[in-house]
Amino acid sequence: MGYVQKKMKISNSILKSIKEKKPKILVIGDIMLDKFIYGNVNRISPEAPIPIVDYIEERKMLGGCGNVIKNLINIGVDASIISVIGRDSYGEMIKDQLLDINVPVSSLFEIKESPTTVKTRIIGDNQQLVRVDIDMKNNFSKNEHEILKVILRIIMHFDAVIISDYAKGVCSKLILKETINAAKTYSVPVFIDPKGIDWDGYKEAQLVTPNQKEAELILKRELVTDEDFENAGKDICKKYSIDRCLITRGSDGMSMVDRNESLHIKSKAKEIFDVSGAGDTVIAAITIAIVLEYSYDEACEFANQAAGIVVGHIGTHAITYNELEH
Repeated sequence: MGYVQKKMKISNSILKSIKEKKPKILVIGDIMLDKFIYGNVNRISPEAPIPIVDYIEERKMLGGCGNVIKNLINIGVDASIISVIGRDSYGEMIKDQLLDINVPVSSLFEIKESPTTVKTRIIGDNQQLVRVDIDMKNNFSKNEHEILKVILRIIMHFDAVIISDYAKGVCSKLILKETINAAKTYSVPVFIDPKGIDWDGYKEAQLVTPNQKEAELILKRELVTDEDFENAGKDICKKYSIDRCLITRGSDGMSMVDRNESLHIKSKAKEIFDVSGAGDTVIAAITIAIVLEYSYDEACEFANQAAGIVVGHIGTHAITYNELEH
């Protein structure tokens, strides 16, 4: 059997297993709204040396951990979410979009002290020109124990937990520590998409999935060769008592490392238009495969195929079952 046929067989086998076993995955993290404004650029503004974008359309879609859950739902997983939104119109849009894909919003906490996180990207002639952010203010510590109470009440009913940290405040050290401890009690694996330079809260997770820049930032060194990535992964696993580290490398693919072994997989992307949300697709795909008891090699191939598809779209794009099947 040829290499391509073998990888297609793995992908189709995983998709078949999803339909048969319907895994349940809990997503905890920072949800946001991704807003894209599209237009054409034909002239420069007389007011300043900047392009004028002639408006064509705009799209609003789930971002942050919302994109993780959309990837899971699109592939056929039973997924639930725990996150925080502001009590505003953007928060209502997020709730509507979750309900549209049959995700319950009962564990979506609303707070009036902070706006919902929104990232607005302005695209002119298929090129991102500027991004405007409205950030959640990271000031809802009084909700921390309520969030944790819900996590501890439901975590045992899931096959895995994905923690999608965008440093907006949901993934506090207390929530991370208690979630990982509870998950260990019930033998529920925890997979983490990290952020920032303080990873102490991620200790004893099963898998962490930094991109190259995040890994370089946490280790304070540049990563260039395969050996660099192997040593980086081993150092991260050792320092934070994490079983495995998957470092995504953009157009160069990804490296899966544990304390003893390494695997390097080249990118399947035919052409890269936009990497927005690709990390969300990777952690969703690899979690599904591991929950379904596929090997880490097979899980990486599945995740790599999914990522190779989503980066070929402009804007945040969640992988679909049909795209993977074909």
